[in-house]
Amino acid sequence: MEININNETGKLKSVLLGIASDRGNKKHPNNPKYAEIVAKGEDPTEQELIDEVEEFNQILVENEVEVLRPKNIPEHGQIFCRDIGFSIGNSFFVSKMKKENRQIEVSAIDYLIQNFKNVHKPPKDAFIEGGDIIVWNDFVFVGIGDRTNEIGLNFLKEKIGEQKNVIDFPLNVTDEGKSNILHLDCAFQPVGSKYGLIYKKGFRNVPEPIYDIFREQNLIEVTQQEMYDMFPNIFSISPEKVVIEKSFERLAKELTKRNIQPIGVNYGKVSKLGGLLRCSTCPINRDDL
Repeated sequence: MEININNETGKLKSVLLGIASDRGNKKHPNNPKYAEIVAKGEDPTEQELIDEVEEFNQILVENEVEVLRPKNIPEHGQIFCRDIGFSIGNSFFVSKMKKENRQIEVSAIDYLIQNFKNVHKPPKDAFIEGGDIIVWNDFVFVGIGDRTNEIGLNFLKEKIGEQKNVIDFPLNVTDEGKSNILHLDCAFQPVGSKYGLIYKKGFRNVPEPIYDIFREQNLIEVTQQEMYDMFPNIFSISPEKVVIEKSFERLAKELTKRNIQPIGVNYGKVSKLGGLLRCSTCPINRDDL
């Protein structure tokens, strides 16, 4: 199977999409947002999650995207497959996830990985997750926070430093859902051919390289509440089409003004787990921009 990922928005050809079935009864509140949801007794049901993920799947299929799925691991959550691996160029990188209870999820795509020519696995002490990796043409942005460490960053630089300019961004990590930045794609994501969504307070320092590359006039700023609702965690099918949560009305208007078609889906239940649309996907092949 051919891998080609050099951006976040080129026409999508194939993607791995997580599954929501057979989650079991044991809860794993692995991030502050989900921990708060569980404490309030607002945990979504399995059927609600299945319905939302399959609605997303249907949109991808309707847009002629090849959709692959991880194999089921009984009584285990498998929606957020972004974190288990990621593609850069023609290579696939197997993640090393911070939370032990999630590390088994990689085994669900062994059948897929064995078909890839270039597969890289991080060293023992590295942590690196796909939500912290954003590919944009000649650049790879890496979030450094709770889920990706310096060893993971250096591993990536060693593997692709000659092909891509790897830039790291320290993230603001807190113990509360309203302010915690779990991954880079909770604070920033490209959209279209030149635009981006950004939550400035999600970074420990001003992310100057993002402003230099995208230009301030092309960045759509989101508020803290919008970040909590996961505005930046949308998913592009092409430069002209992007899937967003149906309730993101302001974002839909901002995208439409920039000649980008927003496709709304119901994904509010999944968002309670601490992830949204980008978190649910692991792209394998896109057209270059």
